[in-house]
Formats: sequence, C-alpha cells, structure tokens
Amino acid sequence: QLQHGDIDKRVEVKPYVLDDQLCDECHGARCAGKFAPFFCANVTCLQYYCEQCWAIIHSRAGREFHKPLVKEGADRPRTVPFRW
Repeated sequence: QLQHGDIDKRVEVKPYVLDDQLCDECHGARCAGKFAPFFCANVTCLQYYCEQCWAIIHSRAGREFHKPLVKEGADRPRTVPFRW
C-alpha cells in the first residue's frame, strides 16, 4: 500500500513470465530439456515448472490450490486450469 499526502493506493505486482526458462525443479531432466511452460507466483514457490514437476510439487498438501501462470500475448501472464 502506498500513501502520499491525501492519496492512498493499493498496488498489486504481477510476475513477468519469461520465455525460454528451464524447469527450476528438474532442470529439464523430466521434460527432455523443453522449456518450462508454468510459473508459480505463490510466495512459497516462485519457480518455473515443467508439466511433470508441476504435477508432482503441486499435489503436495498446501500447494494444491496454486494456479500456474503462462505467458500470454502482449507479455501479460494468465492463469491456466490444471487438472491432476
């Protein structure tokens, strides 16, 4: 939250999802070196994941409600539904 004089604003910072990032979990070992399509913006993760690692890591208790972000046109990240 930012305050300046009579102005009081709440700011939300969204992550910038980069292209060409390897999975931070397996470094490409589980996905044949393909780039990681998912980014988890939850503060407990903040990592890029391939589909296999996303399924493994986010099936754990407390992480099952994290939403994967993928890069969208105009460099805007969007959430995608992920089914177990």
